[in-house]
Amino acid sequence: MDEALLKSLCDNLNVRGGSIPAMACPQMFDLLDELFTVEEAEVACKMPPMAVSARDLSESLGRPVEELLPLLESMADKATVVSRTKDGVVLYKLMPIMPGIFEFQFMRGTKTERDRRLAKLFRRYLNLAEAETEKAIPIPKDVTPFMRVLPVERTIEVAPQVYTFEQLSRYIDSAEAISVGHCYCRHEAYLLGEELCEAPVECCMSFGPGAEYTAERGIARAVTKEEAREILERCEKSGLVHMSSNTTKYLEFICNCCGCHCGVLKKLNEMGRPVWSASSGYLARVREEACDGCGTCEEYCQMKAISLNDDGVSVVDEIRCIGCGICASLCPSEALSMELREDIPSPPETPKDLRTAIMKDFQRAMSKQK
Repeated sequence: MDEALLKSLCDNLNVRGGSIPAMACPQMFDLLDELFTVEEAEVACKMPPMAVSARDLSESLGRPVEELLPLLESMADKATVVSRTKDGVVLYKLMPIMPGIFEFQFMRGTKTERDRRLAKLFRRYLNLAEAETEKAIPIPKDVTPFMRVLPVERTIEVAPQVYTFEQLSRYIDSAEAISVGHCYCRHEAYLLGEELCEAPVECCMSFGPGAEYTAERGIARAVTKEEAREILERCEKSGLVHMSSNTTKYLEFICNCCGCHCGVLKKLNEMGRPVWSASSGYLARVREEACDGCGTCEEYCQMKAISLNDDGVSVVDEIRCIGCGICASLCPSEALSMELREDIPSPPETPKDLRTAIMKDFQRAMSKQK
């Protein structure tokens, strides 16, 4: 593919935002060559930031609808463009590299040679991009977290105050559509030949329009509300942490994460104070007189936040505990409970509010450096 076209595509991908930019470098160019055909790239690099119909795009580009529609549909099938139907009209939107294109490539759980190539190309690029991004844009210590933890619901039901945005059941009950696909982190690792843990593989959920898109395109499968609850329960029994975007009004997705493969949990484990980077707003507490020292909590904690002291009693590291509730839900002696923290602010309401809050945090940090 022509380098000028690849650079133009990188520019348009970056307009979409995301946590990882599309840097104009050989590693990104190789990845884009695998993701897009030349014809698709020529259209993708000119797509507007907002979702657009084939007819409106035809008018702006001066190209026939009959010529554009197959390319848009091809990109939607390949999960480089997301599609949704509004008032009977199909709209298309180019996705950012991450979150977006990366995740959807591996949620199908397929094991083709192209899947393996993509896994290698993504890993090579992301290793470079993450390092370069951290050097170029240092993350402020007090930045609003992009992700939040959703506690195991039954562990917070007895808390003095439970907010609706903490309750997973609320999001399940209100969802118009739900789909589930493979864990993209673990599937990428599988494609790269890495050893996997024994956690459930089909555990990445989408809600609303995202669920309709992924189910329609074969990226995930549609599930009922009851199936969704059963999947979440299996994940909880396996010690997986429920995570989503740090918003309250609605959720677009729920990831069920292990510490060995989830990129977010891996980063949290590397931090000295992970509670400030993602939290449910709860903290695990131990009733020492009820703890029998079985070590279940220590075994299943994805954050290494619980250990047994010399007396064989569980001890919680408050800075490392992100309040997932897995320990309390699996404790056979019911010695653990979840307590509301006082120092964790409520999440922003919508994705737009979240982006605004993060941007303000970065601007404030940059002004302090001047």
